[in-house]
Amino acid sequence: MGWGIVLVTGALVWLSASRSAEPGQALLGVLSVPVAGYGWTQLRRVRRPFRLRIDAHGLTLHDAMLSWEQIRAVSLWHEKAADSDTTPPPPRLLLWTVPGVTLPRRQDRSLDAWNRYTLVNCADLDQSVGRLTAALAEYAGDRFETAPRAVRPPIPVTVAGPELSVPGGERSFTADLGDGRRTRVRTVWALSFSALFVSVYLYVIFNHDRLDGESGIGIPITVSMLGTLICWIQVRFAYVRWRKPMELRIGATGIGMREVAGEERFFRWAQIATVTVGRQPRGLDPHPSLTVWVLPGAHASAHPEHLMDGHRAYVLDRIDRLPGGAEAVVPVLRAYAGERYVETA
Repeated sequence: MGWGIVLVTGALVWLSASRSAEPGQALLGVLSVPVAGYGWTQLRRVRRPFRLRIDAHGLTLHDAMLSWEQIRAVSLWHEKAADSDTTPPPPRLLLWTVPGVTLPRRQDRSLDAWNRYTLVNCADLDQSVGRLTAALAEYAGDRFETAPRAVRPPIPVTVAGPELSVPGGERSFTADLGDGRRTRVRTVWALSFSALFVSVYLYVIFNHDRLDGESGIGIPITVSMLGTLICWIQVRFAYVRWRKPMELRIGATGIGMREVAGEERFFRWAQIATVTVGRQPRGLDPHPSLTVWVLPGAHASAHPEHLMDGHRAYVLDRIDRLPGGAEAVVPVLRAYAGERYVETA
């Protein structure tokens, strides 16, 4: 808006000055007419508030109207947060048109040959990202991209899958990485070093009158003290891993996954766009991992492990360490996830 005011004001000044000016200045005044027109156009465009309507006919904007047949795809594009302590920013609403259809605005720069436009930053909308996602899921069908095309071709958002009709109830897979045995062994070592330290310390207390500075008693005291400290630290780490093992829960309500010594992250089926088993997105590790691609608006404050084409992914690494490995996890996951499940290479 500021540039429009400047252009209009400057053009009016030149026009008023050109009435009694020399021919050169008069020519500049004439040239200022289209500049004034452009500035007035920008002012009118800014004064019109942004408007977005989503219905069965298509998208209606404040400056254009598109039917669904004119739209190739629509997506909510997420960006990375500035750092791990910052809440991820709201996504941007992007739209791809079919060939021959354009919008009265500047196109985005993209690597593909399709016309892409940024319609709005969702932070500027008066409704939540969840409401926008629900509207796109209801009306856009398979034009609403909820996962990267390299992972899965667009399909309509699944509102209700087979999760409520799977017999047997929730299945839980807990990895036994030997942390219980490791905790017991390290506890024995910690108690041994503690006993050694106490013995040496008591010996020094009761025999300090017979010891001198050259007796070398400081070496066993230091070694036993450091050994005790290190062993108890190792006991603590092993105990936390033992009490919080790697775990995967799959049931009628959703998927819960926890890395070793971490906190569980739970994803309801209504929040999941796609779940895959295979190599991590853009990863080099050949071992299978479970990746959950969430719908826009879900887990908005959580930092994803991966961002691919604006879509967020959360990963449970190395599911081959779970009991039975991927061979045991995949049938259960496929039964509950239905068409949400995709197997990758």
